Formats: sequence, structure tokens, C-alpha cells
Amino acid sequence: MHRIQHGRRQSLARGSAALTVIAVLAVTGCSTPEETRDAIATGEDGQVGVVKLRSMLVVSAEEGMPGRLLGTLDNESSAAIEVTVSDADDQVEVTVPANGQYPLDTNEEILSTVEEPPGALTEITLTTPSDSVTLDVPVLDGTLDQYEPYLPD
Repeated sequence: MHRIQHGRRQSLARGSAALTVIAVLAVTGCSTPEETRDAIATGEDGQVGVVKLRSMLVVSAEEGMPGRLLGTLDNESSAAIEVTVSDADDQVEVTVPANGQYPLDTNEEILSTVEEPPGALTEITLTTPSDSVTLDVPVLDGTLDQYEPYLPD
């Protein structure tokens, strides 16, 4: 009996020590530069009807300039879905294939003007024939190397 209690105490002590280490790392923000860059550059997720929205964001050089949509629209239904993406003054329409994706990194969709500057959030609305959702998505520029190629001309 004494041996079982001693084993439990050791397990609890090890578990407590592990949680302390995790808490210290979380509080101190210990991460590699690449992890930090990826965390900053993540877009907004959501869902409109049966279409899942992954990492939605806009890339624009500056406020009032064109902006390219980035992210992925993922249709899990057996029928193609028409999705309209709009902001305050523009809209683009895309068809997401049945049981497929519409990746915006390989399908260029441009809003003619972006109302907010890079570093801010801008509001976009995604609409299907049966549903609508509004997301606040980040506006990024070419400061991060991975987004520079997506800046509209």
C-alpha cells in the first residue's frame, strides 16, 4: 500500500512539474521566429452554409488600393456551390466544386479597393444561395515575404 501511494505522489509531482514548464513557456512567449510569423499571418476561419472558410485574409499594398483575397473555400456537399465574396464596395463570385476546394492562392480574386490599411481588419461577407456570413479578416501587405507575390499590380 505504501508503495502505491508513493508512486501516486511521484506521478502527481511529475505532472505538476510538466504543467509548470508549459505555463512558463506560454507566459514568456517562447517560440521560434517562424512560429511567431505564422501565428501573425493566420487568416479568419468560418462557415457559410456547407462551405467551410479557411484562413481568409486580404493582401493589399495600402488603404484604398486593390486587394487580393487569400484563403480556401471547402465545399463538403455533392453539388457545386456559388459563393459571392463582398466588401463595402466590391464583390466577386466563385464556384466551389462539389466535394472540392477553391484555393484563392491559385485562383486570383481581386477586390478593386480595400477600405482599411495593412495591419487592420476589414469586413467581408460571403453569401451562398441559402446563407450568409460576415468575417473580420486581416489586411496584410508584402512585409511578410510569403504574401509579397500576392500583392495586386
